Amino acid sequence: MERVIAKGGMGVVYEGTHLHLKRKVALKILHAHLVKKDNAMERFRREAIVLAKLDNPHAVRIYDFGIHQGMPYIAMEFINGIELTDVLAVQGFLSLPRIVNMTEQILDVLSSAHKLGIIHRDLKPANIMLCNTEENKTESREDFVRVVDFGIAFLRDEDEPRVTQQGHVHGTAAYMSPEQCRGVDLDARSDLYSLGCVVYELISGQPPFVSDGSIETLSAHLYREPMSLRQAFPEREVPVAMEAFVMRALAKQRSARFSSADEMRKELIRAYKESGLKTARPPRTPVPGPVSECWLSDADAPPVALLELNMDAASRDTLLTTLGASAVKSVRIQQGDNLIGYGLVMVLAQDGRQGLAVCKKLLATPQAPPIVLCGPEDDLELMTTSIGVGIHDYIPLPLDPTDVARKVARILRRHGKQPSAKA
Repeated sequence: MERVIAKGGMGVVYEGTHLHLKRKVALKILHAHLVKKDNAMERFRREAIVLAKLDNPHAVRIYDFGIHQGMPYIAMEFINGIELTDVLAVQGFLSLPRIVNMTEQILDVLSSAHKLGIIHRDLKPANIMLCNTEENKTESREDFVRVVDFGIAFLRDEDEPRVTQQGHVHGTAAYMSPEQCRGVDLDARSDLYSLGCVVYELISGQPPFVSDGSIETLSAHLYREPMSLRQAFPEREVPVAMEAFVMRALAKQRSARFSSADEMRKELIRAYKESGLKTARPPRTPVPGPVSECWLSDADAPPVALLELNMDAASRDTLLTTLGASAVKSVRIQQGDNLIGYGLVMVLAQDGRQGLAVCKKLLATPQAPPIVLCGPEDDLELMTTSIGVGIHDYIPLPLDPTDVARKVARILRRHGKQPSAKA
């Protein structure tokens, strides 16, 4: 293993070299704290199965799967590219010809996956790689797309029990379908909704629903209609047919969406031609280098109050270190402390019900700042209950410190001092 190239909720991905095959690989290793959890081990094993079944040039190839010295691993193809997230961070939005070319390729891999009964469940710009290498270029495309991270995908046709239970939620809030937000059974049309969110963002520069908290975003997917691209972003000059294509992908009822990736691809081509852009070629735009973002709070920004309920010391210390590195001031408090003067209160609770009860008491405090509950992962009932009592956001455990630091800074910016972004 040579270096860390990615981190996620399930594991860490390293760049390495396969000793027998003598080629560079991406080695994904399950987090140590998840090794003894049967559900996590099963999800990790199923990711290997998913990747092995999926044979498509726009998917990642798997080389090996096993356990070495107690550490489960997946050895897969090393992708030399850049996340679509980083391209958007630099360019803001993309040209329609370029978007259509990318979307066609994504639909190609989704078509292959769905025919095998595989549903990705976490399609988003961070899981779409642009690989403009000589071996991947074709005469007709400037961008060669690879869809990665099938870590929370599942196989609909497999005889084994499903790993994800009804009522539990997996995915990224900004790109989740309404049925995914509800935690009900999914089919291929959930991925097509997520792709609609991605296309909306590629056109406008932002997802269809934007808020500080994941709870607000889930609620928007369930009950709000997205803003019209043509009305909200007139400077983009979105053709009528292309807007209709995106809005159909974002239909609340899955029966109103495209029935399959193949149908969606056919309608994409039709809408593109109807828009009078059929002869346009995507501009040759160099892929930017990796973009890093660090949110810095103003020196006089109100501090963040951390209230810990049976949190393990390692998680707490990691969070405190990350907040400090991002210049976000944090103070540990106890129940009953005065909340005046804080920009935000984060309740860290291993027991979600206990955390919710404390949050309710905090919200009843006069002049209470925004309250964020960090509680158990995938507890849909707890998340929806939190909406009703007025909690600003629900962040699942285990925490991603860097992600939390960014969310904290955004909340401070909206409700208190303005943080500044630096690349």
